Amino acid sequence: MLFAPNKKKMLWYVIVSIVIISLTIITIEIYSIEEENIKVSVVKNQIKIQEIITKSISKNISSELESIIFELELLAKSNELQRDIGTAESNRLIEQTFNRLNSISPTAQILALDEKFTVLSQASKNHSSFVGATVKGLPELIEAEQNTVKTDPVILSINTLLYDEPEIAITFPIINQSTNMPAGILLVTFASSEFFERHGNIYDVESQFLMVMDENHILLIHPNMENAGKDFFGDEIQKDIKSNSILNPHILNVLEGNLSTVIFTLDDDVGEMINSAIPISVNDKNEFLFAVVTPIQSINNEIDEVIFFAKIQTVFLLLSTITVLLIFLIKRTQGFKKEKLTVIGQLSSNIAHDIRNPLGTIKNAGVIIEKENNNKNEVISRELTRINLSIRRISHQIEEVLNYVRTTPIMLKPHSINQTIQEAIDTLDVPSHIRIDLPQNDVIVSFDYEKMLVVFVNILLNAIQSIGEENGYVTINTLETSSDVTMTFENSGPNIPSEDLTRIFDTLFTTKLEGTGLGLSSCKNIVEQHKGTIQVTTDPVIFSIRLPK
Repeated sequence: MLFAPNKKKMLWYVIVSIVIISLTIITIEIYSIEEENIKVSVVKNQIKIQEIITKSISKNISSELESIIFELELLAKSNELQRDIGTAESNRLIEQTFNRLNSISPTAQILALDEKFTVLSQASKNHSSFVGATVKGLPELIEAEQNTVKTDPVILSINTLLYDEPEIAITFPIINQSTNMPAGILLVTFASSEFFERHGNIYDVESQFLMVMDENHILLIHPNMENAGKDFFGDEIQKDIKSNSILNPHILNVLEGNLSTVIFTLDDDVGEMINSAIPISVNDKNEFLFAVVTPIQSINNEIDEVIFFAKIQTVFLLLSTITVLLIFLIKRTQGFKKEKLTVIGQLSSNIAHDIRNPLGTIKNAGVIIEKENNNKNEVISRELTRINLSIRRISHQIEEVLNYVRTTPIMLKPHSINQTIQEAIDTLDVPSHIRIDLPQNDVIVSFDYEKMLVVFVNILLNAIQSIGEENGYVTINTLETSSDVTMTFENSGPNIPSEDLTRIFDTLFTTKLEGTGLGLSSCKNIVEQHKGTIQVTTDPVIFSIRLPK
């Protein structure tokens, strides 16, 4: 009986061990069963997210291309190009348009051609001059476009010696407004991969998961970039994919104008892939097919890692379950961020596509009415002024949203701070009771003019709105050191509450009824793109921007 207590104690050890082992085995089996269910559920969720992202990117690209065409239309109808395409005045206007286009999308060059397709003017970043040369093959490409007339813009994919890949080209005819006869043509080109990949980056979609082809099914971007420039339905590609019975009908369905998603497999090591594709329509014409391609294995690897670590910690069922949930939530955080960006992207796309283009039509109509009125009718003049002020306010809110969502590379060039601030002031309606004092010293700093103009306009507009109807001032000072330049914007408006001070640059934070909550957030993003900092203090209210030299 001496060993009875020890035997009893040992028995409890054995029972506890058996329970622990049993729970571990049961938990592992449960995870093995649920693992497949989780994978199926995640794939379904990935398809939903992927389709939302694909539609949002398609709308963004469509809106951007329509904005480029709109700028070309304004250029083609300008007085300078109507008089003569090859003058210094025309070339200066083309250069200005080129800079505006680069604020929308990175643009390689603008060429102005005469009726014989000879280059008369050119604006470009780093390319050699083509002035005097004849663009060969372009007439045939334009002529080959279906459902177009000679007065329509044309979007093409072309191959030149400038890039080792197809380029996107947009042509816009110059029609003499007096004779209604063709006088020449404008040609804009940009690298296809840089253009489309930039839109994918907004939604954290890596370039190896994108596929783009034009209306003639020529591949512009492909997970294997060696296929760029090849016909998807040509013998070479079809041989590689072995005329896939799922992928080919899927592509044809999208080319007909439909959003489509399929899961397919090729004879390679990648395995099953999800392909979500949608046509990109520009001015009601399908110009491109855009697809996001995700290997299911990349999703499963993430899940397998989570399950593996969860199985290791299944000694206690409750702890292991909690661990799985925590790890899985951590791993899926990026997916939730992507969904949030998708919602913002859809909002910006809808605003740009559904409001900005009609707003441009209203603005142009106002210009025509103003010319016809010629200050004869005071009521019409007063109402036109109100219309223009309303257009500016709506355009500012649209630009706040687009500046926050749209990310373009910065173009650093030396600029005068005082001149840029003055141009920002000129775009605003500054009340007579508010005084704005420019810095006494001017400094030349390298920055992106269009982006920093957005920053200055936002900060000055905030100051004006803060001062309100009271007499007030905005004092701007510049302090230059050997390494950086600091600009301070002090205004006489009310102090900022301490609880708002820490959130003032947060996305969607606003204290104004008509604000979007994106203006100062966009300012912070732009300044940080320049490797600078922006801060605010109160009593008095001072916004400080530091830019490196």
